[in-house]
Amino acid sequence: MSKMTQNGNPTVERLMQILRELERSPHGLSRTELVEKTGLARSSVYRILNSLEEHRMIRELSTGTFVLGNRVLELANSVTHNSDFFRLAQFLQPELEFLAFKIDQTCKISIMESEAIMVIAGATPKAPHALSYTIGEYLPIHAGGASKVLMAYLPEAERDRLLSRNLGALTDKTITDKNLLAKELELIRKQGWAEDRGEYSLSVCSFAAPIFRHTGEVIAALSIPFMKGADDALRESLREAAVNGANALSKSIEQYSFRP
Repeated sequence: MSKMTQNGNPTVERLMQILRELERSPHGLSRTELVEKTGLARSSVYRILNSLEEHRMIRELSTGTFVLGNRVLELANSVTHNSDFFRLAQFLQPELEFLAFKIDQTCKISIMESEAIMVIAGATPKAPHALSYTIGEYLPIHAGGASKVLMAYLPEAERDRLLSRNLGALTDKTITDKNLLAKELELIRKQGWAEDRGEYSLSVCSFAAPIFRHTGEVIAALSIPFMKGADDALRESLREAAVNGANALSKSIEQYSFRP
């Protein structure tokens, strides 16, 4: 038993066990899976989950699984290393909302976090066809417009390491062959945008483009999801909106970075 455990609070130790397991499983875990993974008593897990959910540290998905909640992002806003980008997302929110209402489609900003993609900002217009999003939601690294953009602009060694992992199929459109995905990522870097053809959800497509820091580093991706079946004219307008919107956000970041 470690010194920390000997001198710690048993309830807090159990709580942290649960949070650690959820951190390792961005797609979520059920109550039963958390009991199995932590080795804790079922009653203890259920009580801790209830408390964590009440405080928004976790949230329950429609599938009955639990993932980390929005409160985690709010706390991250006070952490020195990452807080700048969360403050930056708040700074960009008005511009994101302007774009969403201009094109009448949902717009999202995502970053890479713990080898997954996390949505940190979004805006949805008042339109029946606009798709929903969840702040703090984790998405797979290899499937989706924003995911491919962020993976495409990684340093080569990091990109190759992620490509060597098992790339699970989420739909029959998901690119699971690492050589094919590597070619797709190369194309994305050349053209400056990515297309999701239903790789994460068959009914949802998207266009995405990189958001740059003033140093030239890609720090986020703007994505515009839309329902499958959109005509060519709409698709092209959304592709242009993603590219132009990401460029505008990059310029805003440059201004933000040099503010006195």
